[in-house]
Amino acid sequence: MRQRLHIDGLEARRLLNGAALSILFIRGAERSGGFLEATGDFQRTEQLADINNTATSNNNHGWATLATALRGEGYTVTQVVEPLESGAPGTGQTQGAALNLAQLNLNQYDAVVFGSNNAVYDSAAADVVEAYVRGGGGVLFISDANFGSDWRDASRSDQPFLSRFGLTVHQDNATYVLERSRGEFAAPNHPVLRGINSFDGEGVTPFQIGTPPSGVLLTRLAIAEQTIVLNNGTSSANQFRGTSRAAGSNDASLVAGTADDGRLIGHFDRNTFFNLNGAGTNITRFDNRAFALNVFDYLTDNEPPALATSDYSESTRRITLRFDDRLEGTLQRNVVKIRNRQTLELLPRSSWSMDVNESGDSTIGTINLRSAPVGRYRVEIEPFSLTDDANNTRGREIRFNFTVGLTTQSSASVSREQLIQTPALPTAGGFSDELIDDDTSPVGVLA
Repeated sequence: MRQRLHIDGLEARRLLNGAALSILFIRGAERSGGFLEATGDFQRTEQLADINNTATSNNNHGWATLATALRGEGYTVTQVVEPLESGAPGTGQTQGAALNLAQLNLNQYDAVVFGSNNAVYDSAAADVVEAYVRGGGGVLFISDANFGSDWRDASRSDQPFLSRFGLTVHQDNATYVLERSRGEFAAPNHPVLRGINSFDGEGVTPFQIGTPPSGVLLTRLAIAEQTIVLNNGTSSANQFRGTSRAAGSNDASLVAGTADDGRLIGHFDRNTFFNLNGAGTNITRFDNRAFALNVFDYLTDNEPPALATSDYSESTRRITLRFDDRLEGTLQRNVVKIRNRQTLELLPRSSWSMDVNESGDSTIGTINLRSAPVGRYRVEIEPFSLTDDANNTRGREIRFNFTVGLTTQSSASVSREQLIQTPALPTAGGFSDELIDDDTSPVGVLA
């Protein structure tokens, strides 16, 4: 039977280059949510995190503020609602039916959010989503008990898709805040966590990282805490509540991955993105709003390439620069300079070589110093010279400070969290956001 799709759109705002990035949110069917809390039909639907739910009353479950924030960043935001199941009752709890994802043509969207979907999807639907991601699309998975009619519904709905990428989603349980200062960010330099110190959830649904299939790379961005409840319940008597265990090293509250040319994220809670005064928490608390925008910038590859980590080894006279995206051959020797910071003279190109390796979702540039007098130096990469695989160009200069031969320290790595940032200063042709060390060791400094 041909499905009639209920689609809600928000007014598009165009990006400066004239192209709007498009996001599709998938919502559960009318009256299909709220099994833990809803007492009537309105509440069963209100629990489904609708992007048009603008309520700011206490304990609301709307995502309109998130949608508005995305519009403000230039995205087009669209929502599609799962249809009612065949023979659905006129009132009361419903189960919903699967969307025909092939009919939706996911390729017209830059990212798809599997939000309050709770219908059961088959392997053909999983084929569609896997092909979409591997072909360059982005997918966000968020589950919650109140997205369904029992403990298992929402997680079971996402699982056919997640299995294609080596992930398992658990059941709703626990409440906590993830903080950088407590070491709870497992990959603190990842673009999704850039500028983020904390985010939270209430009634969270973490993920378990398994063995990824070919072409998939998974990164645990933030740990999971407390008790994990598996989605393995078999009894309707307890509404299919699963068994529990302690959180382990393969569990994640936040996980990101790449699959061939596309990206995916699993996030542990819907509440992070609720409107003001939302149930449990909301988008205005902690760094939740900035975190949300980072999530979608990453999924749509809507950010200029950045230097993620850097390292200088005095023992090997080798500089390693790792960027957070594929640079499509734009990291070349002719856009790189090495300058003496005291004399401002350039180090002759004959005294150093550079190798570039692009793989997965990163680019690594390795500079080998053949000869360099003792002194303090700076690697400079010209502004507007680096472009990633989504045609995002970095407009700022990159600078990396290192020191040759002034101490006996052999090597060190530097992360952004260990450095002090100075205000951006104008430079010829662009801007510098240089990070400065104390010049007492050969430790490099990234910008």
